[in-house]
Amino acid sequence: MTLYRLCPRWLTPVAVALATLVAACGGGDDTAASTSAPAPASPVTTATTAAPTTTSTAPTTVTTVYQGPVAPLTGLPPAGDVDLARPALVLKIDNHIDARPQTGIELADIVFDIRAEGVTRFFAVFHSQTPNPAGPVRSSRTSDFDLLRGFDYPLYGSSGGNDYVMQAVKDLPIQAVTNFSRKEYFRDSQRPAPHNLMIDANKLWALANDNVQTPKPWFAYRLPTEALPAGAVPAAGPVTITFTGSPVVSYTWDQTAQGWKRSQDGAPHTVTAGGQLAPANVVVLETTYKTSPADTKSPEVVSVGSGKAVVLTAGQIITGSWSRPSAADKPTLVDESGAPIALSPGRTWVEMPQAGQTAW
Repeated sequence: MTLYRLCPRWLTPVAVALATLVAACGGGDDTAASTSAPAPASPVTTATTAAPTTTSTAPTTVTTVYQGPVAPLTGLPPAGDVDLARPALVLKIDNHIDARPQTGIELADIVFDIRAEGVTRFFAVFHSQTPNPAGPVRSSRTSDFDLLRGFDYPLYGSSGGNDYVMQAVKDLPIQAVTNFSRKEYFRDSQRPAPHNLMIDANKLWALANDNVQTPKPWFAYRLPTEALPAGAVPAAGPVTITFTGSPVVSYTWDQTAQGWKRSQDGAPHTVTAGGQLAPANVVVLETTYKTSPADTKSPEVVSVGSGKAVVLTAGQIITGSWSRPSAADKPTLVDESGAPIALSPGRTWVEMPQAGQTAW
């Protein structure tokens, strides 16, 4: 049995030692980017004895170690027969009030929440699961460019953009399919235009050319034996992010769901499939915004550089900082002592407010 921990660096000595301990259980290929769809990983359950208590029998806790490949953007086994060698699919998802509830966004591995004009817009990255359909899809912004450069030549879908944006999109290391007149896009007659453009993700993935690549991990994920940083503190209530203009976003830890239930402007953020969004992790990257060169009314997020980070994972809050030297780099997360921050395996929402707009 091979333990997998996809992260932007080699396995830590601890992980290597753990893998050595269990190597006698069997072998396997740990390359996620295979050319054929990998078999779903099988969980192996182990019991760990907790510290002695005053009772005669020590309690046990159960952890799960997965065999086989895991998805690079979640650290989890793939769902069904998904081919992990395929590229990431990035879609621009509408967050206007008339676009809610969204469809398929709950299946995104990573979602970036970024300011637009008077609202936020989602940069949703799909890989380990396939939404069918997804949307509503809206237009590109210059905020997308540096994020797209970090996803290793992805597929990219949106409803288009102004002349400046669309000319710049042509120069990016991506495969863009943004013409809403194509068969991959269609209108949902039950929604008001322009908040009703949907996309068939399977049809878009079928267009992938030879340039697209398997995405590399954006974050590190903890092994079951790894503890949270010493500075982690339990979340006593909601964590609130206030974007300039709109909306106000909050996350509340739900122990049963093992996720952070998301709300917008005081209402649960639900999806058409039912239920409230509750990602395993929330990463707040405090940053700045500048005026977009494409439109003086449009803000452009600064996603390269550094700033304060607030990480929500496993019911805990960890404060520290983020750093991303160039658009080709993945971000580095460290706590206040400078130690790396690893996330719980699972989906992650990335909030990008301005400094000082996060509270708990």
